[in-house]
Formats: sequence, structure tokens, C-alpha cells
Amino acid sequence: MIRRERGAATIEAALVLSLILLLALGSVEWGLAFRDWLGAAAGTREGARVGAAAGNEAGADCVILEATAGAIRDIHGAVTQVWIYKSDSSGSVGIAQKYRPFVSGDDGAFLRCGTWFILDNHWPDSMRDNHGATRDWLGVKVVFDHDWLTNYAFFSGSVCDRGMAVGHDCWSTDTVMHIEPDPTP
Repeated sequence: MIRRERGAATIEAALVLSLILLLALGSVEWGLAFRDWLGAAAGTREGARVGAAAGNEAGADCVILEATAGAIRDIHGAVTQVWIYKSDSSGSVGIAQKYRPFVSGDDGAFLRCGTWFILDNHWPDSMRDNHGATRDWLGVKVVFDHDWLTNYAFFSGSVCDRGMAVGHDCWSTDTVMHIEPDPTP
């Protein structure tokens, strides 16, 4: 009788320990993913803050991209795109400039700001309105991937590759700010 109870206790312990392991590793994975998301959110805030001050100045996109990239350089995933877009006070996405990191083999004619490849060119900095009460709202969106570290259970591969549309189900976060008025009269 004691022998049977030992076997049952061993099986119960194995089941409980595997559940505890799943919860512990899941907590670590989601904690790291949340940290990456917070980093990307900080990048969008920094880019939008700088963009709101840059307004329609020449080279505003380069300053926005530099500020955004500086704030998100420590995430474990990969930034797949940065959007600089016209918005409204509700935060809807309008016309946009879309960039992605430059990779070897890209056409250098589409290289902007040293390391960014332009995907869409629909809202250049010269079109932004920073005068009077009709100033534009500027949004910065970061689309990024997160690589799962443990490859345990559901946490394998990356976020972008796990969705229904591979490469299109990446995570994103954005920030919208009102462009500051032009300080020159």
C-alpha cells in the first residue's frame, strides 16, 4: 500500500512541478516582452516629443528617427518599422512617412538619415502645419518584433512569426502630440 502511494505522490509532484515551471517561465517571458513594449512606448513618446518641437523644419524626420531609435536601442526584439504620421486629436492614423532599418541590398536612393529605408513618402516634413490653431497632430508609431527567449511551450520563435499573417502580426505602439507653434513670427 505504501508503495502505491509513493508512486501516486511522484506523479502528482511531476504534474504540479511542470505546471509551476510553465507559470514561472511564462512570467519571465511576459515580463521581458512587457519590458520591450515599454521601451518601444518610450521611443514613440521621445520621437513624438521631438517631432512636435521640430514641426515642419527640414530634416525633422531624421531628428524624430534618431530620438526614437535612441530610446529603443535596448529592446530584445527588432524594430521592423517606424511611422511618422498625420493624426487628429483622437489618434487616428492618416497619411504617413514609413521607414524601416536599412539592410544590405536595399537601393541606396531610398536611404534616409543614414540608416533608414523609406517605405512610404506621403507626409514629408515640409507638408506639416505648425501655424495657428490649425496646427497638425503628429504621431510616431513603432512596429517591432519580440523574440521569445526560452522556447518553452508556447514561447518559441518570435511574435511576428507566430500570427496568422506571418510578418504582419508584429506588436506596435504609438504616441500622438500636437505640433508646437512656429516660434518665428
